[in-house]
Amino acid sequence: MDRRHMAVSLAVVMACTAVPMTAEASSSYSMRKKVISAAGIMDSLTDDSAYVTRGQFAKMLVNASTFRSTVNDDNNIAVFSDVPRTHEYASYIRIAAEQDWMTGYLGGLFKPEQPVTMQEAARAVLALLGYTNEDFSGNQAANRMAKVSYLELDEEIGKAATDSLTRFDCVNLFYNLLKTNRKDYEGQDETSSTVYGSVLGLTLTSDGEINPLEALEDKLKGPYAVADRSLSSIVPFSLSKASFYLDGEPATEDDIEDLAVVVYYNTTTRNIYGYSEEGSGGRGASEGELEAIYYNSSDVMIPTSIVVDGTEYALTTSDMQFAFSVYGELEIGDTITVIWEQKSSDEEDSDIERTLIDYID
Repeated sequence: MDRRHMAVSLAVVMACTAVPMTAEASSSYSMRKKVISAAGIMDSLTDDSAYVTRGQFAKMLVNASTFRSTVNDDNNIAVFSDVPRTHEYASYIRIAAEQDWMTGYLGGLFKPEQPVTMQEAARAVLALLGYTNEDFSGNQAANRMAKVSYLELDEEIGKAATDSLTRFDCVNLFYNLLKTNRKDYEGQDETSSTVYGSVLGLTLTSDGEINPLEALEDKLKGPYAVADRSLSSIVPFSLSKASFYLDGEPATEDDIEDLAVVVYYNTTTRNIYGYSEEGSGGRGASEGELEAIYYNSSDVMIPTSIVVDGTEYALTTSDMQFAFSVYGELEIGDTITVIWEQKSSDEEDSDIERTLIDYID
């Protein structure tokens, strides 16, 4: 069914795999990694200590730019002699070279399997921010490294110019890029409209960190009921290239098939998010009969909670209240699937343990 606007806030939170609902966010590595994964710059299920090749880094650069939507494997062109048009990173390398984010070597080589160095990465991220060769006189390599340090693009990295970068380093580098002002705004206070993250639709939280929620608002699809359906019939991309999460934790395709009641998916990141009856991550999904709708005694037009198969769910948003009001389409006796979140003990109506945040009828 066509999903209502009420699903947006939940869906985006799910896309970030347990990023908090609040506007505040810490800058822990775990959070940074989730942001970079949720933004589609790099996946989250690979060894963080592994070195990043120049080919892989070219892909990260393109995924962190507006060119991400122009990649087309059918139109690959062999720009370098050691990168045939059939190479898995050919499209990304071509774009990175054409935009002068990365350069090749003498003899027409790109060396896609060679680890990317801090010096090469510095050139690339500064180029994304809008800096060109004209901004660096004299020793350009050294001056670029100085600019990277000045802009704090190397925060949490600590690598010298010729050192190779790991995935850990690249998570930090791209996260720092997202919250750094573009060249035209250098020296000004960082805002949601001046930082590089705005290029991808990302905004800043009140404490100056990246808030990934709005970025995926129109990219996450769902919820879809899993019962009697295979994942391959739900998602429009190959499951062999997908990453799976169940109740907010990394999982396998079999876990989703066996345990999930509903799924959401993101076409950009190829992430699939399943929610089970158990809801071990604080959110879950349940299917059953709508048995009761309770109203506020002071306003009989506004429902406050519902009961599905003996479990009561609080209605705390206007969207949910409208859906189950006399103006909505749901009636007692309907079979529905509810997606819920465990309530904290300090919330109002704490005697009701779960809050309804979406449903499928």
